[in-house]
Order: sequence, then structure tokens, then C-alpha cells
Amino acid sequence: MLEKLAGRLSWEPTGGGIRVSIPAPRSWALILLAAWLIAWTIGGRQAFHELFKSATSQSVNWFGLLWLIVWAVGECAVVFGIIWGLGGSTTLTLDYSTLNITRQLFGLRLNGFTCATNNVRNLRYAPAGHGKRSTLSFIKFEMNDKTCSFAEGISDVEAFALIDKMLEVYKFPKDRALEYIDTSN
Repeated sequence: MLEKLAGRLSWEPTGGGIRVSIPAPRSWALILLAAWLIAWTIGGRQAFHELFKSATSQSVNWFGLLWLIVWAVGECAVVFGIIWGLGGSTTLTLDYSTLNITRQLFGLRLNGFTCATNNVRNLRYAPAGHGKRSTLSFIKFEMNDKTCSFAEGISDVEAFALIDKMLEVYKFPKDRALEYIDTSN
């Protein structure tokens, strides 16, 4: 039975570990994306009309065709963003031997990975405004020779509660050098 952990997060014990459900963040941004999608669709309709008008003549409007491709990619990205915001979630399953992170959309598994817990180190919270992906907060860690992240859009309270719950299951090692990194702006 899932219990509330903090904010939007819920969790349940699993034998010697935990399972945590992290829903995609829902905010006013979804309404803005929907409005943008409507405006973008109207603009795309006009581009389709112009492109087909030029296709009936003997010359091809390459700029219009390029714009149409950019339009289609943008349209798909926004539609996926809205769908992810409405039905996306991440599930973290952790026990002493394995860490599993799975992303689902309306219950259908999209992707995920499993690794040995003893290969994970430097578990930490990256608040919004730091690093390459400065618009979203997330939790990240090192696994073998790469940096992994999950729980995009997590709040401070949710992140600290999740990390505390994860540390109850396994004491992830942390490189001493991380204590000397300045994260201020």
C-alpha cells in the first residue's frame, strides 16, 4: 500500500527496500503549452496552405518546406510535453543490491535502467538554476563512469525526503571533493 512521502511522492516498503512513485510535475506551464500548441497549429495551417499552393506551381518553396519541418518537430515536442505532464511518472525501486529507475506514461513503460547499488555514488539534489539543465531541479548520482539523473521537477522538500528514505536503505558513498564545490550563483 502506497503511503505519502512528501509533496507528490508516495512510497511503499518492498522486502528489504523501497518503491517510490514520482509523478511528472503538473503546473501552469501545461496551460501555457496548450495555448502555444493552439497558436502553433494555426501558424502551421497557414504554412501548409502556402506550401501546397507553391507545390501546384513548378517551383518548390524550400524555406516553406524547412519551416514546415521545424513546425512539425516543435508540435511533436509540445504534444509530448503535455502528455508527459498529464500522465508521466518515474518509479524508483531500491534495495541493498539493486537500484531500478523506470519511466512510465499512463502505466506503459517507456524506459529505465537497473544497476548494482554498490556502483552508485555521490547521490545529491540539484536545485533549479544550477548546471546545464537549469530550468528543472532533479536528483543525480554517479554510476560507473557516467552521471545519471531522475525526478526532474522535484521540489526541495520532496528531494530531501526522497534522499533520506534512500539513505535508510543504503548508505551511498560520497566523494570528499563534492564538499568543496561552490553551488552558489
